[in-house]
Amino acid sequence: MRVVVAGGGIGGLALAQGLHHNGIEVVVHDRDPRPECTGGYRLHLDDGARSALARLLPPPVLQAVLASAGGGTAFHRFTVTDHRLRALTTQTLPAGDRLMIGRIPLRTLLAHDLDVRWGSSYTGHTTIPDGRVRAEFIGGPEIGDVLVGADGAGSALARALAGRPLSAPTGIEGLAGRIPLDDDLRGLLPDALRHGPLLALGPGGLGLFLSVHDPASSPVAASSCTAPPAMVEPASLVCGPMLPAARFPVDPRGSDGPDLVALTGELLRGWHPDLCELAGHIDPASTAHFRFLAADPDADPTPWPVGRVTALGDAVHAMPPTGGRGAATAIRDADVLARELVRARDGATTVPLALLTYQREMAAYGPAAVGESLVPLTWLRRLAGRTGTAALHAAGAAAGLRARACRPWRDGAPPRLRTGRSRTARPA
Repeated sequence: MRVVVAGGGIGGLALAQGLHHNGIEVVVHDRDPRPECTGGYRLHLDDGARSALARLLPPPVLQAVLASAGGGTAFHRFTVTDHRLRALTTQTLPAGDRLMIGRIPLRTLLAHDLDVRWGSSYTGHTTIPDGRVRAEFIGGPEIGDVLVGADGAGSALARALAGRPLSAPTGIEGLAGRIPLDDDLRGLLPDALRHGPLLALGPGGLGLFLSVHDPASSPVAASSCTAPPAMVEPASLVCGPMLPAARFPVDPRGSDGPDLVALTGELLRGWHPDLCELAGHIDPASTAHFRFLAADPDADPTPWPVGRVTALGDAVHAMPPTGGRGAATAIRDADVLARELVRARDGATTVPLALLTYQREMAAYGPAAVGESLVPLTWLRRLAGRTGTAALHAAGAAAGLRARACRPWRDGAPPRLRTGRSRTARPA
C-alpha cells in the first residue's frame, strides 16, 4: 500500500508517522518551504491526543515530543473574567494527562524521518484505470492507493471532493503574539493563569485570550533526546485579542509586527492596568493577524461518496482556536485513519471500507469539537452591542462585590460594601 498525503500540518504528519511506523509507504506534500514556516503558537493536546501519539509515533520521536512539551498539571481550569479581571465564571476541565507544546516544535518533530516534499502544494487528482489515484502537485505527480487531504481550513482537496468549500469565515478576527516571561512580568500575571487559560471579555465584543506556555514543566528531560533532539521553547505568555471584524479601528491585514502590537494596546485601552502593561511587552516578531474559519457543526463533514480519497483535520472540521481542540482533533483523526488503513493493508478490510469507517467515526466527534469551539465567539457577538456591553458591566460589578464579600473578615467584622463607585467596579 502507498498513501499520498496532501498537507504537512499536525494531522497530516501524525498520520504519515503512524503509517510509516507500521511499514506503509507514505509521501507528504506541503506548500510551506520548511516545517518551521507555520503560524500558530501553543497547542493543547488532551489525554486522548497524547494517547494517540503514543500509538502513532516511534519511541524516539514520542520521547522528543514529550521533552519539548510542558506538562498539563497547571491546565485544569478555564476562567472567564471581564476586562477588569473580575471573575465571571470558571470551568473545571476534564481530568487527563495533557501536553502543551509549541506548533513549530511539534510540526518539526512530526516531520522527522518522513518523506516530505516541502514547497509542493496540491493542484488536483484523478482516478487512473487500475483504480489508484494520481495526485497532482507543484512538485510533481504522485500515484497512490489512497489520497488524504490534510491541507487545512479552506482545503483545496476537500473542496474538490465536496464541490464547495467546507469552511467559512466566522466574522471574528484575532491578533496574537508572545510575551517573553521574566520574573517582573510573571508578577503581573493574573492568578487564574496558574490553573489554566483565561478569556477576558470587554465592551464592544472584544475578547482577550491568555495562556502561559512554560516547557520547563516537561515530563521528560530534554537532555535525554538525541535523534531527534528536543526543541524546548522559552517560557512565554500567549496574548490574543479577538473582535468582530467590522469593529477593528483599523484594518489589521498586512500590518507589520510593531503596528499589530500598537493596535493591541489601542484595543485594550481602559482594561485592567496589568493587562495593558503585559501587552506592551509583546514581541513584535511573534505577532500575526488571523481570520477565524469554521465548518458548519450541523453538516456532514465528508459529503462525498467513499472511494480512495478522504480528508482529515481542519480540511473537514475547521474550527477557531477558542476551544483549544483543533490539533487534538486532527491527531485523533490520524489515529483512527491509520488504524483502518493498517487493517486494509493486512486484508482485514478494503480501502473504501476503511475510509468509510474512519469517516463515520470522525463524524461523531469532529463536528462536536467545532460546536464547542464556536461558543466563545457567540459570547463576543452578543457583547458587541449596547445591551451586551451593559450586561457585561453589570456582571462585572456584581463579580466585584462578590469578591469583596468573600474576603476574610478582619477583626471579626464583616467587610463594608460601599454604595459609590469602587476601583474594582468602575466602568471602562
